[in-house]
Amino acid sequence: MERLRQIEEQTLKAQKELEEQTRKALELDQERKRAKEEAERLEKERRAAEEAKSAIAKQAADQMKNQEQLAAELAEFTAKIALLEEAKKKKEEEATEWQHKAFAAQEDLEKTKEELKTVMSAPPPPPPPPVIPPTENEHDEHDENNAEASAELSNEGVMNHRSEEERVTETQKNERVKKQLQALSSELAQARDETKKTQNDVLHAENVKAGRDKYKTLRQIRQGNTKQRIDEFEAMWGPKLYALFQMRSCQSSIKQM
Repeated sequence: MERLRQIEEQTLKAQKELEEQTRKALELDQERKRAKEEAERLEKERRAAEEAKSAIAKQAADQMKNQEQLAAELAEFTAKIALLEEAKKKKEEEATEWQHKAFAAQEDLEKTKEELKTVMSAPPPPPPPPVIPPTENEHDEHDENNAEASAELSNEGVMNHRSEEERVTETQKNERVKKQLQALSSELAQARDETKKTQNDVLHAENVKAGRDKYKTLRQIRQGNTKQRIDEFEAMWGPKLYALFQMRSCQSSIKQM
């Protein structure tokens, strides 16, 4: 009996231990499941964090790229603005220079007009009378004319001696005016359209082709009196000089605009 009781106690004890171990095994299995689930949750969170990190890194790279692109575009536009400002400055300086040249040309033109007016208004010294060979029937009259001519030549010699410096000054003025008029004629020829020649241009070309110019004409018409010289000079060269001055004034006005 005692032996049976001991066996029953041992069996009961073994059953309790088995139940305890089973309970612990269940608890451990539950803990394992919870740990696994937690691990899976943490893995998901880690992957989400990695994805977020990658997205942030990509966004930062894109922002950096955009910043670099914006910086490059900003530098390009800054350089372009600097070039445009420099070009504008050069154009303004060029416009100022052309304006100064136009003013200087206008002043030269006015000075040339005044000098030409002075040359035209200053009476030149009279030329010596032409020598005409006498005929047999004109000996007496020729002698009287020779006497009068000698007296006139004497007077003219005195006048010529007194006005020697005036002739030198006048010659210098004539040369200066000649050079200025030649320069104006050259500029006018360059600026003029060949298809738009006026009547005065055609007449001027014909005079030059025939070997006539304003200086030869001046020497020729000086043999007359003052009014006649002025009338002949204005009749032949007045329209041309006026057209020349008008064209020059128009060019100066266009440059100023």
